[in-house]
Amino acid sequence: MPPDLFPPEALLRDSAPPLSDYGWRLLAEGDSWFSITATGRYSPNLLAELRLPRSAAIVNCAAPGHTLQRMVDRRADGHCERLLHHRRLARYWDAVLLSAGGNDLIAAAATPLADDAGVPTPEAQRLLRTFEEVGHASAAADWISEPGWARLADHLRANLAAFVAWRDQGPSAGRPLLLHTYATPVARPSGAGLALQGWLYPVLLRYGVPAAWQQALTELLFERLRRLLMGFDQASGGPDATPGVHVFDSAGQVALLPASPDDAGPSGDWINEIHLNASGYRKLGRAFGAWIGAVMARYL
Repeated sequence: MPPDLFPPEALLRDSAPPLSDYGWRLLAEGDSWFSITATGRYSPNLLAELRLPRSAAIVNCAAPGHTLQRMVDRRADGHCERLLHHRRLARYWDAVLLSAGGNDLIAAAATPLADDAGVPTPEAQRLLRTFEEVGHASAAADWISEPGWARLADHLRANLAAFVAWRDQGPSAGRPLLLHTYATPVARPSGAGLALQGWLYPVLLRYGVPAAWQQALTELLFERLRRLLMGFDQASGGPDATPGVHVFDSAGQVALLPASPDDAGPSGDWINEIHLNASGYRKLGRAFGAWIGAVMARYL
């Protein structure tokens, strides 16, 4: 069954939703995959398309454009932090849902080549390398700054650890933290709002990545992000495995129709370069919901 979604502000109203009436009480934090598209209008998203085995209320703190870094920034809106471990406002949550990492990857890729004074940004502080630095590429990995990738990976590890600490400092300590990987987009000039040319595509142009390498590089970046996120799963067996963290491999388990690289509008299961349309979220939501049910069964 579909969950009921509530904004965090709803908990402060006189007519607050009766969370105790639901089989599961879930807290969500994240980016546009959990909230709205970059058009600013409410639209299909992954949470709205979930189908769960029991009734669920989701208090949704997610917002478009949020990075994991912003989600754990105490100077931000702070709804999720307060609901996890504030001494008066924190609640017990059966599970916490987190959609994070995609915007951090895009932000790292979009690192300016120089600061406002014209001082070049060192390669070690960028995720991508320029055409001049690469020369004749023989593999997509040639376009990635390995020190820059390590910097991004460490940043995600540190910020996820901070989020896990919030969970474990409140009434929901040890409850499952449920993440997902991201389906791989097609780099193309299809955006919305202030990003009319998309998010990745203009960055690749700015760095001088030839058209012949753009999609291979996009696929490699998202595959690296996928492997990093999967490594946080408590069952991964890797050094980043974190107790109580479970990662749904949407990128590896759900087949989506790719967009056409020449299409600037909705295409395949995508509404623009990095956001899915209703059919795409529906495919992911059904699979994600079944997976959530299987994980939750271990915690009953």
